[in-house]
This record gives sequence, structure tokens and C-alpha cells, in this order.
Amino acid sequence: MELVVEVTSEEPARPLSKLLTVPLGLDVWEANADRLILRAGEPQVDRITKMGYKVRQIVLVQEHLSSFAAEGMQEGYHSAASLEEDMRQLAAARPDLAVLHEIGRTIEGRPIWGLQIGERRGDRRKLLFMGCHHAREWIAVEIPFLIARELIENADAPDVSRRLTQGEIWIVPMVNPDGHEFSRTENRLWRKNRRRNPDGSFGVDPNRNYGYMWGTLDVPTSSHVPSDETYVGPRAFSEPETRTVRDLVATQRFAGLITFHSFSQLVLYPWGYTAEEVQDPVDRATLSNLARGMSECICQVHGKIYTPQPSSRLYPTAGDTTDWTFGEYGIPSFTIELRPKTVEEGGFILPASAIQPTWEENRSAAFYLIDRLLDVSAHVAAAA
Repeated sequence: MELVVEVTSEEPARPLSKLLTVPLGLDVWEANADRLILRAGEPQVDRITKMGYKVRQIVLVQEHLSSFAAEGMQEGYHSAASLEEDMRQLAAARPDLAVLHEIGRTIEGRPIWGLQIGERRGDRRKLLFMGCHHAREWIAVEIPFLIARELIENADAPDVSRRLTQGEIWIVPMVNPDGHEFSRTENRLWRKNRRRNPDGSFGVDPNRNYGYMWGTLDVPTSSHVPSDETYVGPRAFSEPETRTVRDLVATQRFAGLITFHSFSQLVLYPWGYTAEEVQDPVDRATLSNLARGMSECICQVHGKIYTPQPSSRLYPTAGDTTDWTFGEYGIPSFTIELRPKTVEEGGFILPASAIQPTWEENRSAAFYLIDRLLDVSAHVAAAA
């Protein structure tokens, strides 16, 4: 029987961070200074309790699914097939500005699509927006797709037209279509891709499979155990999904990127593999200031607070997307953890009614980053 539990500690000698170093195969849903929210089996819960931590059952996993993943919850969210259809329609609507590329194929043979939007001049600066490294994070598909739709449908509006003249925007809404489809049809809480591992388990965590500092941690949040939720894979870039992103970034040399995830309402930036700050003071200030600026833009829309912080303050990870793009190429790189804030609000299972407000607040953040990194802010200010 699987449970969703809250873990707390009142003992200074037993910090919650210590629990994240024990190889228990935990599925960490929330992590902060006050509590951890985990999906765990009864044997794992018993061991955590014996270690001296306080464990409170929030809900059975099946009850959580029954409460939030009710019939009809898929309505409003894309499947891999419907996403392809809608992206083809966007490209067809403005062939002068948009080109749809099959940038890779998954283990199960599904295409990974990237939409290139802009005037496509060789000297243009480029930004990348990605979603759905993790299968169960459905809202992370919708936000980058809606960025693409906004750019295409409003391409002739003065503010959007300036941006598309200044640079290119690449949109890859579904990095992990195999896992996403499995979460739709078999297991709503599936996280990984669908690699068959030698031990008979399935899946590598794509967001632990990138090459920068890959495999340097062996903890529940970056595990070398194939059956764990955060299995890093047999080697860096072992997965076609991460190789697809690797090759796209190497070819296009983006000036900045956001990769969307859920949940917790955070704006994260490197590093994830270490608690040490980015060493270069200019880079450190750039990342911090951009993250804070996006957080402020988000809050101004619906009052939702997305906390800006280095990724390692959430929990340690090695081999994730933004550490690689920043560590390898120096690209200002951000992970936005979308709504909701807590598991009590649904966690990974966000009702379709929340797509629009989540998009509205993150539109503000995306266009803030576009303006700063494509250097069109002066034009926008002059036109205001």
C-alpha cells in the first residue's frame, strides 16, 4: 500500500536534509525546511519512523488519485497526438514565421516536436522553452504550448512582432511523450521515460540524465537504482530524449531557456548538484536577478508567489537540464515549478480549470525573460 506522507523533525541533529541522503527509493513531492512530502510504501514509512522522524499520513495514494484524478480530468490537457496536431496547425497558420521540426524520436518511436518561431535569420538571438521532462507533470506541457500559440496568433501585434524580429523562440512542449502517454493510460503518477532496464524495471529520469555532473550524487533525488523514480540512467545522455535536447542546444546555442515542471511554485536556477553558489559574480547576479524579476512578474498577475532560489535549496540533484545548459554553455537557465503550491491542492494533478490562470501568470514571466535576453526592452519602454 502506497501512502502520501508528511515527514518532519524537531531534532537539530536529525535534519530533514539528512533523510534525502538515505537510499530508501523515496518519491519526493515537496521539500522545504519545515517538511518533506513523500510517496512511500509502508516498509519505507516504518524505516523513516524508526530513524526518529515524525511521519503523518496525508492520504493513501489511491485516495489521492480518486480525489483529484476524477473522470474527465484529461479534458483540456494534450495527449502526444493532439499536441502534434495543434502544433502543426500553428505552423500552418504562419508559415512565414513558424517551422515545425521533428527534433528527435523516443524509445517507443514517438516524435519529439520543436516549433521554431521568428524571422529565422542566422544572426538572431534564440530562446528555448521546454516542458514535460517528467511524464506526470501535465501542466508543464500546456504552458510552453500556450507561449507558442500566443506568439503565432498575435504575431502582428506590435509588441510580439518586435520580439520575433529581434530573435527566435523555440518551443518543445513535450520532451518525454512516451512517459506522458503512459501517465495518461496506465499510471497517472508515472515520472520517467519508458526505457526497459536490465533488472526488469522501467524508466530513466530524463532530468537526471544530462552530462554536467551526471552521476556525482547517489541519493534519493538522483539515484543509481534503476527502479527508483530518479534513476539517472546507465550513463550520461543514454536516453534519446536527452540526446535530442543536447543536439538542439548544441546546434542553436540559445541565449536563455526555461524548462517547465510542476509542482511547488518556484523559479529555480543553478546549481542543483551543489549548495555552493555560482562562482562568477556577474553570472550569479544575472541568474538571481532574472529569477527574481520573473517571480515578481508572476505575482503581479494573480498574486501567486513563485519563490526564486537556487535549485539545490529544493533538494540536491545531479545531471539536470539547467545545470548542464549553464555549466556547459553558460546559458542563463531556469526551471519554473508551476502550480499548485502543495500536495493538499492536488500536487501533480492540477484541474484543467487552473490551466488558464497558470498560463496568464507564466506568460508574464516568459515575456519578461524574452525582453531581457533578446534585448527588446528598450523598444518596449520607448513604445509605452
